[in-house]
Amino acid sequence: MPDFRIEITYSDGETVVADFKPAIAKGGVFAELNDPVFFKRFKIGEEGRYIEWPNGLDFCADGLRHQSMISL
Repeated sequence: MPDFRIEITYSDGETVVADFKPAIAKGGVFAELNDPVFFKRFKIGEEGRYIEWPNGLDFCADGLRHQSMISL
């Protein structure tokens, strides 16, 4: 089973692991991320403010940090 997690290191040195499985499980606009090949095609957005996929789906870096801390 694919991992669907991305390790993110922020400018202050903090590293979190963002788990995208809960979003993917919702389906809808997140369904395409369930393809492991597509999932790996993410890019870091302008000034590291977001992660984006070729279909335009993006996640705010600060939101991912906050969500990762809640999941601990």
